[in-house]
Amino acid sequence: MRAHHLPMPEPSFRRTGFLLVVTLLVGACSSSKQAPAVAAKGDSLGSRQVAGGAPGSATCPATGMWARCSVLYRLDRSGIAPHLDTTEKTEEKALNASTSSFVVKLGTNSRLEVFLYPDSTARIADGKKLDRTKLVNATATQTINRERTLIENANLIGLLTSLNERLRERVSDGLTAGAPQPPSPVVVK
Repeated sequence: MRAHHLPMPEPSFRRTGFLLVVTLLVGACSSSKQAPAVAAKGDSLGSRQVAGGAPGSATCPATGMWARCSVLYRLDRSGIAPHLDTTEKTEEKALNASTSSFVVKLGTNSRLEVFLYPDSTARIADGKKLDRTKLVNATATQTINRERTLIENANLIGLLTSLNERLRERVSDGLTAGAPQPPSPVVVK
């Protein structure tokens, strides 16, 4: 009786073929040349706005207060991949319109409205205007009303619109860990 199918290759041949494919994939991934990302404050790479540098660098001074660059840097370091959206405006009307504010996209369905104040006293005073019945903190469970998550720290108010509990926690953890602190003075003896 004649077989109606091709004979199975020997196991050593299958293993060699598998190893060859894996080797080619690993080699392709590790040898891909990416153009170096040279970015100054405000430059963008594709659709993603670059933060301008790490806090403490020349383009993003660590002053003990939040700045746009330090917010973006902290979100990026939290593994969130923030996208500064310069075309969108903040929707919260209760907060001071003259405050420095911007919108950060986090994935496809989440957005963070960030309001920066000159100091924490100004943030606290302006934060009293918020309708806190429509907001929850990062550890509270959202209800069917889909409340926004309120994040407050130093001179920053963040209003996160997201139903993803893990994202809510990561954004809150990243922004409540503390504003970038100025370097300690070096004492030379």
